[in-house]
Amino acid sequence: MVIEKDLDEAMDRVRMGPAKKSRKFTPKEKKTVAFHEAGHAVIGIKVPHANVVQKVTIIPRGRAGGYNLMTPAEETFLETKQSLLAMITSYLGGRVAEEIKFDTVTTGAYNDFQMATKIARAMVTEYGMSALGPIQYENQGGSVFLGRDYYKEKNFSDQVAHEIDKEVRDIITECYETARKIITENITLLDTIAQYLLDIETLTKADIDEIVKSGKLAWWENQLIEEKKVETESPDAA
Repeated sequence: MVIEKDLDEAMDRVRMGPAKKSRKFTPKEKKTVAFHEAGHAVIGIKVPHANVVQKVTIIPRGRAGGYNLMTPAEETFLETKQSLLAMITSYLGGRVAEEIKFDTVTTGAYNDFQMATKIARAMVTEYGMSALGPIQYENQGGSVFLGRDYYKEKNFSDQVAHEIDKEVRDIITECYETARKIITENITLLDTIAQYLLDIETLTKADIDEIVKSGKLAWWENQLIEEKKVETESPDAA
């Protein structure tokens, strides 16, 4: 019989690879990963225009120590500047959470930075969403052009290249500060999500919605009560 849990595992394998059950975090690493993923989740929950958090896990898959599954609230053909900025902010949430909770940083945000920078650069060089105006300096294939030969690798001045770099840096910096403000204002939610990740490793959208609404996860708390009750009533405990 194929049940929902099997389908969920199959989708995770396709997206991220099989779970690496033999890979063990140290307690410190596990806590860092939990807060990192909780940081992404808090941004997804609290930032307008951000994608909806569907799942958060700290089970290692592929090269990732954990991941957030986030999807748009509705299917669209176009991305707005606000939605792209929210996406960048979401990618930066993990690093910000590490800094706030541990006053240090790790290599865990490597891919997050890669994706955030890619989006920010596309906003500047492809989508005309910066102070440089509605000019396309690069295309999606990576070739650079500005009304000249399509196949030339570079056809804008060093000054324009400098301005592009500055615009990209400004976008990333702005989103980073937004992420820091959101997480600082919602530090209790960050702590709660991270603690549940440490306890049960995976949170579904229903779990996350309940945590946001009530500050706790009833089914897990009830399970802990039942386990304590069984331990108290067992002959060994007597």
